[in-house]
Amino acid sequence: MKKIIGISLLIAFVAFKTATGVFDLSITTADGGDQSLNIYQGKKMVIVVLPVTKTTADSALLELMDSLSINYADSVNMVGIPSYEDGFRDDSLSSLMTWYRSILGEQFIISAGMSTRKSSAYQAPLFSYLTNADQNGHFNDDVSGAGEKFFIDALGNLYGISLPDADFDEDIFSSMLSHSRE
Repeated sequence: MKKIIGISLLIAFVAFKTATGVFDLSITTADGGDQSLNIYQGKKMVIVVLPVTKTTADSALLELMDSLSINYADSVNMVGIPSYEDGFRDDSLSSLMTWYRSILGEQFIISAGMSTRKSSAYQAPLFSYLTNADQNGHFNDDVSGAGEKFFIDALGNLYGISLPDADFDEDIFSSMLSHSRE
């Protein structure tokens, strides 16, 4: 009987842990506010490392992400993160926000800058979760650069990554979203 209760508690703990994941974390928004990610629970989430160089290719990435965030607004929350390791500087936030908002609609959530790499002594808790298998249960790879996308299910579990140099379009996005572990 004790063994059954112990196994039941372990299953309950694992189920509870699986059901939280990324939604236990928070981000600092571009305007400096603290935003818990738990308000996005119940929808899938895509976290994108935003470019900071304002090239034609970077603008095209933002346009694609904006289009997807509009087309899938009922089922997905999109969160953009400018990365210190990819060239973001705090003093560039104002000009970057002007650029981001000229392309990305208000439905696209943009955070303040974050340290995204494992090598950083200040790696943000969100990216610690996204890049460490002991926290997310699957993936143990570092962030590769601006344009990397992390797919999180409605329960807060990381289930997919799209690297920056991968061909990425709406068909691939739709296929990634159709995954369900729930």
